[in-house]
Amino acid sequence: MPFWSKTVAAPQWIDTWFKDRTPRFLRLLPAVEPQTPKGLTPPVRLTIDDVGPLSAFWTTNYGGDDWYMDAQPAWVSTYLNDPAVIVLGAYDGACLVATIVSTPFSSAATELSNGGMLPFGSLRVIEGLCLAKQWRSRGVAGYMIGMMDCWTSSKLPVAHLWARETSSAPLMSTALRTDTYAMLRTKDAVETIGCSKMDWLQFTHLWHMSVGSWNLEDGEWKKPPCIFSKKPVNRSGAIDVWMVKQRPDMPTGLRQVVVVLDSRRRTIPGDERIFEVIWCGFLIGSKLRPALALTQRTGSFEFSPFLESIAANYKDAVLFASSGAMGGGANSKWGKPWRYGCSGAHSWYMYNYMPPAFGSCEIMAIRDEI
Repeated sequence: MPFWSKTVAAPQWIDTWFKDRTPRFLRLLPAVEPQTPKGLTPPVRLTIDDVGPLSAFWTTNYGGDDWYMDAQPAWVSTYLNDPAVIVLGAYDGACLVATIVSTPFSSAATELSNGGMLPFGSLRVIEGLCLAKQWRSRGVAGYMIGMMDCWTSSKLPVAHLWARETSSAPLMSTALRTDTYAMLRTKDAVETIGCSKMDWLQFTHLWHMSVGSWNLEDGEWKKPPCIFSKKPVNRSGAIDVWMVKQRPDMPTGLRQVVVVLDSRRRTIPGDERIFEVIWCGFLIGSKLRPALALTQRTGSFEFSPFLESIAANYKDAVLFASSGAMGGGANSKWGKPWRYGCSGAHSWYMYNYMPPAFGSCEIMAIRDEI
């Protein structure tokens, strides 16, 4: 996308060669407004009055060959009603033809393992980038990103995260990390491990009490390069937290915890709901620990049986896990009912801030995603 190669605020491939990860904004001045493509109106901020047209636009245009977005108005309104979320829409005459969304990464401050601390709203996520089919491959996507850059950087410097899905992992890139997907259909899953949902307020309390220690090293935990969300976000109630039921053979004070997001996507064909694993860890005593903590200590920890048990609780759906520790640690050894490496890869990128690492940076966050 030309936008990323033309701006000084985007890390370049050569940056991955050097070890200077001093936390800093890459550009302090406001972004320059890009030229509006011919036939397109400059974007405006959408409000709750636009919920109907926006819901219809995303349902029709947001998707791929094998999925679409089930953008129900009640779900879309949770974004339009949130004053911290910016939803921009561009028109061709009276028709909405392009959208982009900038959402706070966390509902509190964000901490980085390289010593950076970004207050609420200073780290945001680009999502909801959607174009009408007739406006694709015309440079409009880069234009919409540039306009959102202008909106968000007009007063103070702002950093953004953005994600990209590709058919395979890129060979050379400035991605913070890239993970390979694994998927299963829930009709093929069997609950072999008892699991139950954790109350959301209980989970957020545990996260708040635990997250501060993840940026500190001790005898059992060597912190990875990481971006930590200080407070989970469950704006639309689309996030479930699952925990293993206590068993007599289970190590004392060690219980697996998995967070699953209803992505609002549905498969084509089949119309199955698509769920995604967004965080895996453990409840050890009264503290949460990321899955990576046990991987460091024991060399591996198998999440697939628990994920299959969770999947069995969702009817007519597809569950995605990924190769990263937070996504379940999927790998090519996961046999049926899993299909590994057939659904592409997911990469995270950072804009206008020096990340703790390229290629190996963990994203520790619980949040809605469009």
